Amino acid sequence: MSQPTSREKKLIQAVIDILHKRPGMDAEFITDDAPPPFSGSLRLFGDWGSITRPVRLAWRITPQQGQLLTFQLETLKQHQPLLLADYIPESLSSQLQHHHIDFLDTIGNGSICAPPLFYEVSGRRKKSPKLPPNRSQQSTGAKILFQLLRDPQLCQKSYRIIAERASVALGAVGPVINELKAKNLLINTVDKKTVISNLTALRQLWETAYTSRLRPKLEVDRCNLSAPWKLDSLPLLIREQHLEDHVLIGGELAASFYCENVNPRGCTLHLPARTALKQMLQLRLTPCEDGPITVVRQFADNLAFEHRSPESLQLADPRLVRCELLLNEQHDMAHIAEAIESLYLLDAEHSDEPASS
Repeated sequence: MSQPTSREKKLIQAVIDILHKRPGMDAEFITDDAPPPFSGSLRLFGDWGSITRPVRLAWRITPQQGQLLTFQLETLKQHQPLLLADYIPESLSSQLQHHHIDFLDTIGNGSICAPPLFYEVSGRRKKSPKLPPNRSQQSTGAKILFQLLRDPQLCQKSYRIIAERASVALGAVGPVINELKAKNLLINTVDKKTVISNLTALRQLWETAYTSRLRPKLEVDRCNLSAPWKLDSLPLLIREQHLEDHVLIGGELAASFYCENVNPRGCTLHLPARTALKQMLQLRLTPCEDGPITVVRQFADNLAFEHRSPESLQLADPRLVRCELLLNEQHDMAHIAEAIESLYLLDAEHSDEPASS
């Protein structure tokens, strides 16, 4: 059974305190068997009756994270999710309402359409300090979560091995593992082994941490190719510079290898952190504020997909490519991101459902 962390309890209690001030409204948090990524359920009740909804928690929501959250909650609509956040700005509020997703924040903003309950409050601005994020939602947490996704058996190894694999400090591992256990994402099987209970929920947790905390720290620059080179000639240029084993192709260009009928207009290049600037020169990349190529530093040495492109180039892991498509600012690539999830991620995530004790 999932147990909220101390930070989660503070957020949940702050929302409940706000609801208690509403005439005819009462609320209680229920620690139940709601499946990950939910952290339990919130029961709202009064003279009008009652409703109970599984809750999804979020902190420090950036515009990019808001877009990702909306997409994730869309896929969970059959559960009738309720998003609880420290603060939901008006832009995200409109987006959530457009997609008929219920939400509440600690400031008092909220929208719930669940007959007989109709609740809507908007326009309240944040006055209190933001709640600190969970350890799993920090940049080091994102690195650990990614390694667990790449190798689900890693959760059975020592903290030292996990730290080495994720390239993080040893002391960062324990708090993240404990939070995953509290969220019921790490459980014990009948033979007392620690396993990941829901790989899809763990990936969604990683997607949020990666896009909001880790990815901004990795980005080097937006670039364009020097004439006469163009985006579609980038694979040839990588081969000519003998960088096939160093550069990872991501973004729309990688999606065109993963899926059919994708016309790439942009690309993400994942370069080794120590040699990124040198390789930008080798690839004739010049800084350009709105350039089609985004250069980011690699945060691990196992970010490549297991198969190469027809040109023998390395492709970024489908999880990375999916995030890059969902964060695409100029083009709607959500349907391609969904296709990548369906083709490369979901089957593997659901192929081995553990039996909990």
